[in-house]
Amino acid sequence: HVVALQLTANNLVGYIPSTMDDLSMLETLDLSFNALTRSIPSTMGNLSMLKTLDLSVNALTGSIPSTMGNLTMLQALDWSVNALTGSIPSTIGDLSMLRDLYLYSNALTGSIPSTVGNLSMLQSLDLNSNALTGSIPSSVDHLSRLQSLYLFSNVLTGSIPSTIGDLSMLRHMYLYSNVLTGSLPSTIGDLSMLQYLDLNSNALTGSIPSTIGDLSMLQYLDLNSNVLTGSIPSTVGNLSML
Repeated sequence: HVVALQLTANNLVGYIPSTMDDLSMLETLDLSFNALTRSIPSTMGNLSMLKTLDLSVNALTGSIPSTMGNLTMLQALDWSVNALTGSIPSTIGDLSMLRDLYLYSNALTGSIPSTVGNLSMLQSLDLNSNALTGSIPSSVDHLSRLQSLYLFSNVLTGSIPSTIGDLSMLRHMYLYSNVLTGSLPSTIGDLSMLQYLDLNSNALTGSIPSTIGDLSMLQYLDLNSNVLTGSIPSTVGNLSML
């Protein structure tokens, strides 16, 4: 039985055959850095033993098949740098073992499904450089193991949910170049592990909360090109790692 198929960086062309699901014992499928086209076959959802699925850096089109939710053993999913369209299916929330989700640099639309909050094992969520709309789902507070949140360069609206402060393991939060409004939640000060915070080029209002000074691990802070008012809190002086 084939358990791993790794064909990365081989100048492969054509499309992913729908008969790929015949490899029922497959645990690793890596077709990254090729020139594969057309859509991802829905039969891919039959590869129930799959733990790693990397189709990044190809020219894949079409939408993400909802059958992907059947891959309940999956730990790493990377479909970044393609030309995928449509919305992220709510069945993504069924991938209960998922640690890394990379869908950046595609042409995905629609909102981030609230079911993403079901991914309790998730450590990295990267949806940057798409055309995602709607607000950041408040259910993200369930991602207690999340270390990296990259949602920049989309068209996200609404405010930053106050529940974001529950992400106690978060180290990187990049939400820049969206259309986020409202004020910075004071709960942001609860992110005691945070090292990089970039919220530039949004439409954030209100003052910078004094709790920003509680981010003792912070090395990078960018709030430029917003509509923030008030004074810079003196607690910024506590950020000795900046």
